Amino acid sequence: MARTYVWWQEPGLALADPHKLLCQILRYGRPEDYVAAEEIWGRDMLQRALLEARPGEIDPKSDHFWRLYFGRPASEPPATA
Repeated sequence: MARTYVWWQEPGLALADPHKLLCQILRYGRPEDYVAAEEIWGRDMLQRALLEARPGEIDPKSDHFWRLYFGRPASEPPATA
């Protein structure tokens, strides 16, 4: 998946810090890739990628879908560190 969704980086770099990869999967992923990502990284990590996404990392339509999926409010402000 790293090679497919973060094609501009070596897969090892994408896997070392999977935030960008998970955001790309949430934005462009096929259903089987969502399932695989959840099996590999877990539901919490996918949800964290969604909530910590920087502007533009996930398009509004995908953001809305995934917030509904995870049961998060649509108007939830970004998480702070």
